[in-house]
This record gives sequence, structure tokens and C-alpha cells, in this order.
Amino acid sequence: MSKVLYGIQGGRGSFNEQAIMTYIERHKIRDYEVKYLYTSERVLRHLKERKIDYGLFAIHNSVGGIVHESINAMGRYKFKVAGEISIIISHYLMKRKGVELAEIDTIMTHPQVLAQCKSTLAKRYPNLKKVSGKGDLIDHAMVAKKMSAKKLPRNIAVMGSKILSDIYDLDVIAGNLQDNKKNYTTFLLVKGNGYEQFPPKEDQPMGEK
Repeated sequence: MSKVLYGIQGGRGSFNEQAIMTYIERHKIRDYEVKYLYTSERVLRHLKERKIDYGLFAIHNSVGGIVHESINAMGRYKFKVAGEISIIISHYLMKRKGVELAEIDTIMTHPQVLAQCKSTLAKRYPNLKKVSGKGDLIDHAMVAKKMSAKKLPRNIAVMGSKILSDIYDLDVIAGNLQDNKKNYTTFLLVKGNGYEQFPPKEDQPMGEK
């Protein structure tokens, strides 16, 4: 029997990885492989092209609301919802080792992370610029990876799962920065439905259940 291939929105150490591993452990799936695809668009494109068996991406957060990156991608593909996974998450602020805190002037992370920590960041770090990267850098796990490899300026800090600090050897500046301590994110597990792609329309359904 071949491995089940799961393609996820995030990278190694992302909340998407935490969600898919929660699903895999819950269902006692033994023969699998996780592909890190970083964006919702790439997950659905790989599903359409039959490069993966299932895709996973974040769809809603209890504080930040709808994940617009996913909604925009969903409008271009047909698929079926195979399951939902909800996990509670907390956000940590991290910097590259050897960089002084005084050098940090920018936080780069996913827009949803910024939305979930908006009030806390405004109070504790009002002088830091809050931005989201382009392309794969929209994923905070990719930001952490690039920071560790010294491929981003040293003035940039990242926010995301604490496990990123272990994987990419980053220093934790602060933790539990989410505005609501019961901070839940829901992820969709999806499978193909004809693998047809179409241009977005205002009256076009975003998917089928």
C-alpha cells in the first residue's frame, strides 16, 4: 500500500503541521508523508494536479476570523471537504541568535498571526513595524527558516509556534502574545473533486461538502 500524501499550507514547525499531525495521530495513520507547500493556493493546485492525496489549510480563527489567503484560493478550485481539525495555538516572538533586541524594528509573520495578536502587539511593541511577506514568506515557518539561514535582514523578528525556536535555533523574546488565551484555529482537510480549475466569480461556490 502506498503512502498517503498530505500537502499543507505551512512549513516545518507551522501550526498547519501541528494540525495535520493531530489528525494523523487521532486516526492512527501509519504510512504517510507530509509535503510542506507554504500557501493555500499551492495546496489546492497540487491537489488538482494529483500530486497529493489530501490538502490542509487554515480557514478560520476564533480571534482573527476568516483566513483570507485560503478563501481567495478556494474560489479558484473545486474540491471536497474531508474533515475539519481545530487546535488551540499560542504565538511566540523570536529573533535570530546573536541579534540584540534593540536591533529589531520589524515583525514579519502571517497576516492571521498579526490579527490574533493585534491588541497585545500594540501595547507591548508599538514601535515595531508589523508586516507579512510575499509568496512563500507569507508563512511564518518560512520566515523563521530564512532568518536562521541569514537570508533575511537581522532587524526582522518572527511570530509563530514556539517549536520554530527549536527547529531553527532562534531566541524567544516573548510568548503567549495572542489576544485571547483560548485561541482556536480551524483547518480544512480537503480532497479532489474532478480537479477542475476555473476563474473566480462572485456567484461561484467556494467548494463542495
